[in-house]
Parts: sequence; C-alpha cells; structure tokens
Amino acid sequence: RNIFKAKKSNAEKSKKMEKEEKFFRETFMYDKEINVINTATAECSVPSKRKVDLPVTAGEQLDVIDVTEGNAVICRNSEGRYGYVLVEHLNFR
Repeated sequence: RNIFKAKKSNAEKSKKMEKEEKFFRETFMYDKEINVINTATAECSVPSKRKVDLPVTAGEQLDVIDVTEGNAVICRNSEGRYGYVLVEHLNFR
C-alpha cells in the first residue's frame, strides 16, 4: 500500500514543480534554460514583500538560478518555488 502512496506523491510533487516553473517563466519572462549556478543557505527568515520575492526561512537551502543586475539573485527552494532573494540574506559557504 505504501508503494502506491509514494508513487502518487511523487507524481503530485512533479506536477507541482512543473506548475511552479511555468509560473516562474511567465512572471519573470525567463526563456533561458534553468541551470543551478550555485547553492546558498538563507541567513535569516524573510517574508516576501512582492509576488516575485521568494519567502525564505533561516537555514533553508536554496538553488541559485540566475544573478540579476541589482543586489538580488533568482533562487529556487526545495518546494520548487522561484523568486528574488537579496544577496545580503544568503550565505554561499
């Protein structure tokens, strides 16, 4: 029984990730291939102020997808959500 639950949850997770990626591409008008260029850890918890900001919690691992012109980077969290995170809130060690 547990095997079927695992397969179902993986399928649901995959579908959610695809939905998040589609939302990201539309919102950010991002047409490049999504590559992880670095990983970082959130230094502190930061709520999102705008729809395009990624809310992070202290200690959360993030994939850095792209560097922007300002002091923010585009990151992806473990749930597959994308958004801007200020560099000052990240630890790249």
